[in-house]
Amino acid sequence: MTELKKSLRLVDGLAMVVGITVGSGIFRTPGLVAARLGRPGLTFVAWILGAGLALLGALCFAELTTRLPQAGGKYVYIREAFGRRGAFVVGVMESLAINGAAIAAIGVAAAEFLIRLAGWSPALAQAVGAGFVALFTAINLLGVQSGRWVQNVVTAAKILALGGVVVIAFARGTGAGWHGALAEAPHGWAVWGALAAASPAVIWTYYGYPDLAKIAEEVVDPGRTLPRLFLGGLAIVATLYLLLNAAFLQVLPIEQIAASKLVAADVATAILGASGGAVVAALALLVVLASLNGNVFVTPRVLFGLARDRLAPARLAEVNAGGTPWVAMLLVGAVAIALATTGTFEWLIGLAIVWILVIDGWAVLALFRLRRREPIAPFRVPLYPWVPLALFAVYGALFVGTAVAQPVLIVEAVAVLVGVYALSWTTR
Repeated sequence: MTELKKSLRLVDGLAMVVGITVGSGIFRTPGLVAARLGRPGLTFVAWILGAGLALLGALCFAELTTRLPQAGGKYVYIREAFGRRGAFVVGVMESLAINGAAIAAIGVAAAEFLIRLAGWSPALAQAVGAGFVALFTAINLLGVQSGRWVQNVVTAAKILALGGVVVIAFARGTGAGWHGALAEAPHGWAVWGALAAASPAVIWTYYGYPDLAKIAEEVVDPGRTLPRLFLGGLAIVATLYLLLNAAFLQVLPIEQIAASKLVAADVATAILGASGGAVVAALALLVVLASLNGNVFVTPRVLFGLARDRLAPARLAEVNAGGTPWVAMLLVGAVAIALATTGTFEWLIGLAIVWILVIDGWAVLALFRLRRREPIAPFRVPLYPWVPLALFAVYGALFVGTAVAQPVLIVEAVAVLVGVYALSWTTR
């Protein structure tokens, strides 16, 4: 069997995009962003700019997915616009590099939260993270229904719980974080460099909406449903993130936020004591596991699409009785487990963001070629061509900024890209 069933409706899709996006980032990255920017107002600006950039991306991907609602997402657009070799590079990078690193990073973050709850040694983070990846790979191997059910339940629970954190923070907080600044806070032109340095963490936290493209083939009535999922899911996520960051600043001083690896738990500890911090650490674990489940669910669809197009071994297109591309899922799980056992959270998301800038930029270029070839589509980007041009320009600037700030990371990321491109010459 090499076909995927159309079984995902609007509620399922919203649960998937919100569940994937609202994960480790909103718990792990606010401290990183605050440390880079040093002032509460500037920190909040970074999150607003991140939402704006994500909106540009969501509009572009809404048109791309409705044009080509096929399993695999970005590689499909590259295949149609630039040919099979480019499709191979994008497909392998998406499934095994970007999402492999993302799944590993999320697994490690989940392990950090469990370790905090259980009082275990931090040295266990990588091993426990690999165990989480293996667990959710096994759950999704059972079939689409089990993966979808888990996603819907945990996403609903975490939205309610995070909303509770916001309410409590505003009810009990004193506004401590809105005043003051770090001694090393940037000023003048240095602000732009600091925003660029903080941007990978913000982009990572908002990133998740493009993964809808991987499951477009399984969405009922894709022409109507997919744009609603992209824009509706992003609206939910952006509103939640801005409220949470405001809630953090309502309770904790900027110095404590900048030093925190789990800001929400520190907020709860400040208001409710140690028991409140433990409750929110448990909530963080739930949130991250929902994101982990969603990423494990969607990623094998890319390898499935590659194999069905004869750009990867045919066995990767095999689908089990539960509707899961099981061989592809096993491969993705194995790669993510290996990365989880060898990498830290910061290193993994750094690599993933560099690859995202390249691959998503390439997908935006595909939109220009596809639009020129066929102007009509179920959904069309408003203010074309300025929206995709703006997105491409921002991604290019961020890539250059990262190359200046972290040249070793760029060399590592580009080396993998070059290796995959060399491997593409084995395809026909």
